[in-house]
Amino acid sequence: MTRLDQLRNEIDQIDQQIIKLLAQRFQCTEEVGIYKAENQLHAQDPGRESEQFRKIRQLSEESGINPAYTSEIYRRIMDIVISRHQELVVTK
Repeated sequence: MTRLDQLRNEIDQIDQQIIKLLAQRFQCTEEVGIYKAENQLHAQDPGRESEQFRKIRQLSEESGINPAYTSEIYRRIMDIVISRHQELVVTK
């Protein structure tokens, strides 16, 4: 096995972990969305988002990853969650 193959295997293993964590995260956000729909709360919470992005930037810097990368990834994740929360409001 070449070094490239080893690195790709490591990436594949990390991707499996990321997907499992995303599944857990989306399960939790689904419950949040149901709660919001049942209690007639807005799908989007700008204050919460702002605080989350502050934490994401801090964690990124501590971990040695460019905060712009993680902020972009999390913006997309949050947009998907917000869209799902909006769907839940319509169905309730």
